[in-house]
Amino acid sequence: MIALDQATYLGPATVLSAAAGRIKLELPDEHAWALSALAFPYQPEVGDLVLAVGKEGQWYVIGVLKGSGTTTLLVPGDLAIAAPRGRVSIQAGHGVEIRGPHVTVKAGRLQLSARTIVERFDRATRWIKNAFQLRAGRMRTRVDTTYDVAAQNIREHAGDDVKIDGRQIHLG
Repeated sequence: MIALDQATYLGPATVLSAAAGRIKLELPDEHAWALSALAFPYQPEVGDLVLAVGKEGQWYVIGVLKGSGTTTLLVPGDLAIAAPRGRVSIQAGHGVEIRGPHVTVKAGRLQLSARTIVERFDRATRWIKNAFQLRAGRMRTRVDTTYDVAAQNIREHAGDDVKIDGRQIHLG
């Protein structure tokens, strides 16, 4: 605690409740309502440890010492994040989610790394100008109706057996 004058307090406080920009605090000697004076849009949660300043019914939260609430950046129009001479890094302990009616990713090189990937689409199309290569330890394809392959040449090689099972097999 730092004494600014005889009655002004500057120090930690615990959040007891929060609603509509007002925050109820547990201070060393009292419980008091404070206004958020944070420079960022943070919504405090019960149990957060904040930095409070004030006296006699005029209290303000001016910092977050230990928080678990949400910071929401809400803008009325477009939002651009740019680092023209550097990188942009997004990191989260529990996940990253991107939502939108139309999402576009443009890159000179796109590299994805994951232990598991799951893709779900109603429709999907890939256009590859040059070569498409797939390396897999094992591959299985299941198609509900028709599996159609068209190519000028088809080459398949097997080190061991090849099994074709069907009611009818048409060659030629």
